[in-house]
Amino acid sequence: MPTRQINFLVLHCSATPNGRWTTVSDIDLWHRQRGFARGAAARARHQPMLTSIGYHWVIYTNGLHVPGRSHDEVGAHAAGHNTGSLGICLVGTDKFTDGQWVALARLVRELCAQYRIPLQFADPKDPRGLRGVIGHGQLPGVAKSCPGFDVRRWLAGGMVAPLGQLQQA
Repeated sequence: MPTRQINFLVLHCSATPNGRWTTVSDIDLWHRQRGFARGAAARARHQPMLTSIGYHWVIYTNGLHVPGRSHDEVGAHAAGHNTGSLGICLVGTDKFTDGQWVALARLVRELCAQYRIPLQFADPKDPRGLRGVIGHGQLPGVAKSCPGFDVRRWLAGGMVAPLGQLQQA
């Protein structure tokens, strides 16, 4: 269990062409170029080859989910919302493979159970604060389409691929 409180999950997309193979190392390089950095002690404990990754998980087009930052580390994935959250990134922009949708649903269920996060949309208007699952672009003050789908609808629809957003492998 992490040494910090986890209250919500933030879903992201890598904003790469749908279906294009992209690795956690690629994203780490992009985050390094943007000035992100992980502390030496954190790198020594978890994924030492990743110096800058902002996400905690990356889901590849084949459905494999690979770790980025440790859950103990505050992410660098949603400015102003990193404390208390974990970031999950789907490779692609707005269409994801069946393997990615299945892996995302499984990972979200596991993390919600592990951290006692309600398996519900994290409503930004809730006066108690964010608690649940939310898309990056659904956070207050964020003007992005990331993760490329409506997380509230995805959750309400049983966490299956929304119509028109399935990328053929």
